[in-house]
Amino acid sequence: MSVLQSNQLAAAVDQASHVGHRQKWLRLAVSVASVAGVALLLGALYGRLMTFGLRRDEMMFVPPAQYMPDWQLYQDVFFNHVPNVAWFFHSMHIVFGDQGLLGAARIGVFLLWVLLILAIVWTTLRISRSWLLALFSAVAILAADPLLGQAGMAATNNLLPLPFALLGLGLFVVETMEQRPRSSLIFVAGMCLSLAAGSKVSAVVFIPPVALAAFLLPARISLRTRLTGTVLPLAAGGLVGALPVFWYLLDDPQLFLAHVLSFHTGPHIAYWTANAASEPGLAMGLGGKLQLAFGAWLAGGSLILATVLVYLFWMSLRAGHKGERQDGKCLGQIVVVLAVTALAAVLSFVPTPGFPQYYIQPLVCLPILGALLYRQIGTQDRQQVVPVLCASMFVMLVITLPRLMPGLASLAKPDDFTSARLVRGGQELQQALASHNVPEGPVATFMPLYPMEAGLDIYPEFASGQFAYRIAPYTDAELAAFYRMVGADGLGDLFGKQPPAAILVGYDPDLEAPMLEYVRANNYLEVPVAELSNRYGEGRLFVRTTGGQD
Repeated sequence: MSVLQSNQLAAAVDQASHVGHRQKWLRLAVSVASVAGVALLLGALYGRLMTFGLRRDEMMFVPPAQYMPDWQLYQDVFFNHVPNVAWFFHSMHIVFGDQGLLGAARIGVFLLWVLLILAIVWTTLRISRSWLLALFSAVAILAADPLLGQAGMAATNNLLPLPFALLGLGLFVVETMEQRPRSSLIFVAGMCLSLAAGSKVSAVVFIPPVALAAFLLPARISLRTRLTGTVLPLAAGGLVGALPVFWYLLDDPQLFLAHVLSFHTGPHIAYWTANAASEPGLAMGLGGKLQLAFGAWLAGGSLILATVLVYLFWMSLRAGHKGERQDGKCLGQIVVVLAVTALAAVLSFVPTPGFPQYYIQPLVCLPILGALLYRQIGTQDRQQVVPVLCASMFVMLVITLPRLMPGLASLAKPDDFTSARLVRGGQELQQALASHNVPEGPVATFMPLYPMEAGLDIYPEFASGQFAYRIAPYTDAELAAFYRMVGADGLGDLFGKQPPAAILVGYDPDLEAPMLEYVRANNYLEVPVAELSNRYGEGRLFVRTTGGQD
């Protein structure tokens, strides 16, 4: 080899090494920027969550954080949902109790968001082996319109099942694509699916398709191996995850079903049928439900995600037609995910009335479906997907950032958090009672979080806010016997046995009218108190005086 050739070879090697270093640093920079971007989005999400207005539904889900385990769910208080959500917020209160009841609950919701995003990234990355697709999937869920509303911002049971359902489905899909699924992870998948169903009844839709698929996947192994390695571990995990529900169900089946099932199929529907005019846009029929579904599935970030999925499906079909499909062994997994998505979509129309939060569960299946479709695309075609994913992420961020960025700015003013205002309202309430030497007794209100934040007593009948009270006229005597509840006709007896130290109203004039009548009849004194206003109205506090009822 001549000296000239040696020099040319050395220069080529040096240039290749330089290019390699540049690519390495470029990948590192992109990775750092991606992590920083997701962290920034999560920070903005946290700020939005903590400043999101108080919701009536939180009067049902947050109080158990304090009154458990002194009061028993279903027996001592009205609670119309499965128990996992109550115990979740109770555990959050134990850990973050210094943030107040609502603050601890909202922090718990944020941790669920983090778990959901991590589950999406891990699942899509394991299936597709593409960091770009994993990042796109995370941004797509962050940009989903319904999750930026009450479904994902309020301390309720709407978000709680999603990370567990996604993890359960994702683990099952990932493991059944292997020659020999790891039974330990299949066990975890079953447990996660049951935990999701124990957090919200509607999440049970994730279980039947997976349970059926366990007898068929992986297809390349014997039935005996499949039974011992997939079916039995999945069932065992499911039983372990369902233990909290079984505990309450077996302890008193009639009581449990009266709250979790009979309420939603009886007095709940009757109440809204009679009071539909009080809730604009209430979806009582199929037409209204279709409009809600359209807004959840085919608007904003969800529409972009659906469009990308159609594109990936077309690319997958093209790869199969050209004989360039990378992995044709995941057709069974695609069918499972499609079945779960379809079943969740169909059953979201079952509850009456329909609310936007009922239509969010199919959304978490879409990242897994996208990863499976991407897995089948050839290497050349994947290069064509890159600009589509990048452009889609950009559009999603353009649509979503105006809603998220105010949350980032709010982090500088934690005193303006909804939870902080609620704590101050409770303190003002407590000081008002102390300054007027109010006799001991519970506070009667449909906003029990205010007195509970200050450690004041409340009536068990109002521990779930207005939800038990308002259905009293629509509940037959046989079913009402299972509920710790009181209606307008029973207020006199309830207050006669234990007069309220104070009555807090101002949030629902129609339902609160009997309380105001009691106030006027028993010489309660109105005391001006700050920090008791929320999206439902200005709080009015009436305290018991020595001249009132004893």
